[in-house]
Amino acid sequence: MPSPDRLAILCSRNRHKARELERLLPGWTIEPLDADGWPEETGATYVENARIKVRFGREVVGPGQRLIGEDSGLEVDALGCRPGIESARYAPEGAPAIAKLLGELDGVADRAARYVSELVCLTPDDEEVRGSGELTGRIATEPRGDEGFGYDPIFIPDGEERTVAELGNDWKSKNSHRARAARALLAALGAALLLAGCGGTDPSAMHVLRLFFAGGPVVRALGERFPHKPGTLPCVLHDKGKKLEATCATDISLVKPARAVVTLTEAWNHGAKAHTWFFFIRRDGTVQSVIEEGAPAPKP
Repeated sequence: MPSPDRLAILCSRNRHKARELERLLPGWTIEPLDADGWPEETGATYVENARIKVRFGREVVGPGQRLIGEDSGLEVDALGCRPGIESARYAPEGAPAIAKLLGELDGVADRAARYVSELVCLTPDDEEVRGSGELTGRIATEPRGDEGFGYDPIFIPDGEERTVAELGNDWKSKNSHRARAARALLAALGAALLLAGCGGTDPSAMHVLRLFFAGGPVVRALGERFPHKPGTLPCVLHDKGKKLEATCATDISLVKPARAVVTLTEAWNHGAKAHTWFFFIRRDGTVQSVIEEGAPAPKP
């Protein structure tokens, strides 16, 4: 069974999004909400629509569960940022929506567009935590590729010549608008939840953390102020010669069979600002990659 600290219900019936979000939150289990009577998405923004979903989810499942609401859309400059928050209702997902969009853009030279994602998480105590992500690019003239879903076969990210569907799910798990929103959400959770010491104490996780903090010079330097077990410690940052009281938190997710993710979060200004490192490591502590999210931290 999944750990209750690592279980969240995605307030959506879209299993594609649930599985994608589960890949983007390593070590978490994300379950879609199977419910009837879904409310209309009447919000004026993605955030408002995501809130509508999590509040409906709270009514359905009751207290004590971690809930995630997500709203996203494709904004096309030449269409006045349509379909935008109406993306899910623009046309049936997949080929019909793609055909309609390409029809509207027939003969249009300006094909600039962006994917936008907003995640709203309600903690078991009903504290709201948010994450935002955006991916800019352009609309192709025809569908290409067979991975991903939605508008991925016609969306070409900036700096690429292939569509998201051609680039594939591995690329998408690191670079998509939803991946960026998920990292921002994790950073915000680092400020809001890890500061409360929500990390686990699994012996395997402790062993991997010890190996991790015994690694290279960058990790060893971080280890001078971050706790070497899941939890939090007070720390001090410096900004233009001024000391800032901060909190340094460590968390780890074991991802079977041979990977782990170590999350290090600095939070200051009473948690209003945070900077997070996501270290993707092997079980022997070797760092494979690292992603940083959030505001740049003042120098310690």
